[in-house]
Amino acid sequence: MPTAVADTDLDTLLKVETLSRETINYIKEQVFSSKETREDLDAKIASLRIGIKKVHDVNEAKDLTLLLGILEWMIGNVKEASEFLKEVKSRKIAAYYLGKCYQELGDYDHALECFERAKKTDTEEFDICMDIAETKRLKGNNEDALKIVKSFSHSHENNPDFHYQLGCCLDALGEYDDAHSHYEQSLRIAPSYAKSLFRMAFNYDLGGEDEKAIEYYEQCIKLCPNHKNAFINLGILYEDEGSFDDAVYCYETVLEAEQNNPRALLFLKDAKDSMGMYYDEEISKKQGKESEVLNIPISDFELSVRSKNCLERMNIRTLRDLTRITEVDLLSFKNFGETSLNEIKFILSQKGLRLGQAVESDSETEGFGNDHTERKTGIIQTISELGLSTRCRNALIKVGIETIKDLTEKTEIELDQKGIKQNYIDEICDRLSEVGLVLKNVDNGKSDLDGTVTE
Repeated sequence: MPTAVADTDLDTLLKVETLSRETINYIKEQVFSSKETREDLDAKIASLRIGIKKVHDVNEAKDLTLLLGILEWMIGNVKEASEFLKEVKSRKIAAYYLGKCYQELGDYDHALECFERAKKTDTEEFDICMDIAETKRLKGNNEDALKIVKSFSHSHENNPDFHYQLGCCLDALGEYDDAHSHYEQSLRIAPSYAKSLFRMAFNYDLGGEDEKAIEYYEQCIKLCPNHKNAFINLGILYEDEGSFDDAVYCYETVLEAEQNNPRALLFLKDAKDSMGMYYDEEISKKQGKESEVLNIPISDFELSVRSKNCLERMNIRTLRDLTRITEVDLLSFKNFGETSLNEIKFILSQKGLRLGQAVESDSETEGFGNDHTERKTGIIQTISELGLSTRCRNALIKVGIETIKDLTEKTEIELDQKGIKQNYIDEICDRLSEVGLVLKNVDNGKSDLDGTVTE
């Protein structure tokens, strides 16, 4: 086998009479290693399309159709590839890649038929049997899949795909620790085995172990061909930790290969919006400092016994409490006179505060920045401005909730019925509360809920 596609003409590698799955896998690994090799592949696909229209010989037309179907599958055009491969499915190699197309399209029964047809003889072929086992597992026949994989325990115990497929079956059956052990064994045999790297990353991702998930996803994206879901999942994790530039790179990499990938398009827009969101570090620091000042207890200051007793009876414990009461309120309290009032004014002035400040500004403190004021007055309009975690925000977007108006018209029950997890609902309630908003009240939404059907 040559060392690079660039060193060998694609026409030489794609001779129908010598074409094999090994050759196809090799080409797939190489063509995504650089922009130039991918362009060569695109040019080959274009020439095949033209060739099919011009050729008159039936067998030659079938040869070109076979190659076009395989190459379309290779670049991710699965539906189109299946249409070409159906025309030549009597050929075993065409049947195999048609099976791969059906598997990716979720048509598992037809995929199984094609894989059985693709066997060269009645004897067991390991790689196709692994495809059959994987398809059965995806169909939900986990025990049947496990039985097929285990039949190769002795002959292929040093094969990374054997341990990967065995791990997947055990995962599907809920035997997670044993599954994890087999993924690890797969990587001990072949440290760069992409399927096991992705599965490890994905499981850590699901388990909330973000650092380990990132470590394995980053190993995945260094391999050729790249795993598009590794890029997308890694991008989401980068967003969660605030690395928006890295997230954008991940989504744009996917779009270079698939210009209309819906998930990558959605997440790219979201990441770019997050990069452009208003944030003022100085205001944030000021908020923290002022909050500390407001929480200082009255007992920290030297006040007369009369003033202290009056404040205790009025349940005023901190400087924050003093900013929420006016001079008139204090003077109306029994035994609280001008002397006590002046004492209070003095300690507040030392901290840059005054009586009634919170009442006048309709907020806990003044000077918390334009962003805070705008949020209180309802200027924010989209959920991207609400400060939600990336995963929470994406969950809402997936169910069609993109504006604050859409969100506040929903009750907690309605969000739950749409599949929003409870921890996300709690996060949403917290963020809405920070800007003076709430979800729709259950009582107010009762008439709406009466007509709601749980999916």
